[in-house]
Amino acid sequence: MRFKIPQLFNAERAQDLARCWPLLLVFVATFAIVLLLNPAKAGLAVWGVSKLAMSAYIGYWADRLCFRPEDRPHVLEGVSKGTAWKRRAIIVAAAIVAGALIP
Repeated sequence: MRFKIPQLFNAERAQDLARCWPLLLVFVATFAIVLLLNPAKAGLAVWGVSKLAMSAYIGYWADRLCFRPEDRPHVLEGVSKGTAWKRRAIIVAAAIVAGALIP
């Protein structure tokens, strides 16, 4: 019996990871502004943004792990596609709210 080792990094995964680059760009720009205006607040800004980004990332991957590949929004059509997008948005929003409660 042979076990197939899953490939950890492939083109599809790279595309998934690179999907949020505009958010990263906004973070870098706003962090640069905070750093120029009030360097003492830079650590607080990094902590707040990193909590939100981490929570959103965890929510996205929680949705991908909890549901089968054929139930993902980009695969479905019609009403079920809209429902899947709403489901993902609710899961990500719940993760962000939960992450915001972290002190």
